[in-house]
Amino acid sequence: MQLSDMEVKKVLDRGMLTRSLIENETAMKKCQMYNEMAKDAAVKGFFKEQAKGLEDVIGYFKKGMVELQ
Repeated sequence: MQLSDMEVKKVLDRGMLTRSLIENETAMKKCQMYNEMAKDAAVKGFFKEQAKGLEDVIGYFKKGMVELQ
């Protein structure tokens, strides 16, 4: 089966977005866990903000996945 250049690009883009989603979801979950474990309010706040930022990034990648389909 021969794929056109556009189809190959979509497959590669989907793979890149999937990898980015997995990496960012993992980082977000770690930030949430560190937020729960932290005792210092400043540290808790830092990890909470990081988790929120990563949620926004994940939303951006998911939007990209929808646009590929």
